[in-house]
Amino acid sequence: MEFKHIPVLLDETISALEIKRDGIYVDGTAGGGGHSEEIAKRLEGGQLISIDRDPDALAVASQRLSPYPQAKVIKGNFSDIREILNQQNIAAADG
Repeated sequence: MEFKHIPVLLDETISALEIKRDGIYVDGTAGGGGHSEEIAKRLEGGQLISIDRDPDALAVASQRLSPYPQAKVIKGNFSDIREILNQQNIAAADG
């Protein structure tokens, strides 16, 4: 099966996040990684955690985010964000 995803409200989302270059951000539904990629592009010294439970989405997001060492793709459910962040030694996120 081919995975295809078009980010919705991408510009509005990125603008509303007011991304800090050294901030910590979480994408709880990474999908194809469109929003995550735009966040990762803006980070320098920051960190991005992208979460999804769909194996196809994880594969696409992992590939898309591979140029960004500040981005980590994790298999999981957004409802487990607290536990996932604890496992990554992250106490709080900026967005």
